[in-house]
Amino acid sequence: MLVRGAGAVAAAGAFTAGAYLLHDPTGQAGLDTGTRKELVPKNFFAEIDFPPSSPRISIATGGAEQTEQMVRAAVAGLAPSRGIAQFISPGDVVLIKPNVGFDRSPHLGATTHPEVLRGVIRLCKEAGARRVLVADNPIEAPEACFARSGISDVVRAEGAELVLPAPADFATLVVRSHRPDPFQSEALGRWPVFATPLAAATKVIGVAPVKDHNLCSASMNLKNWYGLLGGRRDQFHQAIHHVISDLAMVFSPTLVIADATRVMMSNGPTGGRASDVRPGGLLGRAAVVASVDPVACDAWCYENLLGRDPNNLAYLDLASRKIGLQIAQGTRRFGERNWRIYEQENRVVSTAV
Repeated sequence: MLVRGAGAVAAAGAFTAGAYLLHDPTGQAGLDTGTRKELVPKNFFAEIDFPPSSPRISIATGGAEQTEQMVRAAVAGLAPSRGIAQFISPGDVVLIKPNVGFDRSPHLGATTHPEVLRGVIRLCKEAGARRVLVADNPIEAPEACFARSGISDVVRAEGAELVLPAPADFATLVVRSHRPDPFQSEALGRWPVFATPLAAATKVIGVAPVKDHNLCSASMNLKNWYGLLGGRRDQFHQAIHHVISDLAMVFSPTLVIADATRVMMSNGPTGGRASDVRPGGLLGRAAVVASVDPVACDAWCYENLLGRDPNNLAYLDLASRKIGLQIAQGTRRFGERNWRIYEQENRVVSTAV
């Protein structure tokens, strides 16, 4: 027992030390990223006139052929009287951030479904958006990922703008000025980020598939921001919960939309087999979830779609704590890890289309 205990302590120490040593506060370990720009992300929710009594999570379920109706119903559930106009105003430049990380076909659930994206683009245009940008920094070849996922075809058909990453599009994301302290669950200091679409946007909407993930248990709304990082982001895998919660603190979107039209229940994040995927996960029916609280939305999806206990998902607690400190300092946003509080307050609504 003593030997096993000593081994566990050594392993924990190695994990923390590894996360510390792998951290590079300058981003690319001294490599020239082609830019000297810095970016401090804007709070894209702060100016939204969102009534305190309004729903925080809205679920819409339907058949596979009703994807756009589900998108519309989910967004309308958050603002019954105004719908998308509660969030998008005429003249806005809207950045939609899907998850297009892999070169996979839509039915495999590894990427945002193109029909969910189509519904979001149409809503933004109907609200009077001047431009709709769609951007991600895929793990695999960007053009192939956007093409195979069906995203590029939808962007083109709907008159939106696809922004593919190029070296000049990256700037240094300033998360914190001091060296991150892994003992305080900190991972990011200054790091390259896909800045061009962020800098142009007046509103930001995250649209993420719900899926299993072999490193952090699940990839949903909060993990979706990982796709905007540049540099050698794979080095953060040993401290992935710290990174995701840092990103949750940094990125404050206008709203988020969880794509549960087909949920990857296992073998995530890449999948590869149709048997890994189930429409709506545990719901057994395709779903779209819209929310103004990314933390609570992830907790709801983790429990109700993947069938797992959100109390065991470390980055939810870390994100809620980090956002909570911002809220205490006057930042306007939401970060409730216990989605059932919203349910008790009748702020979780559901619609069948």
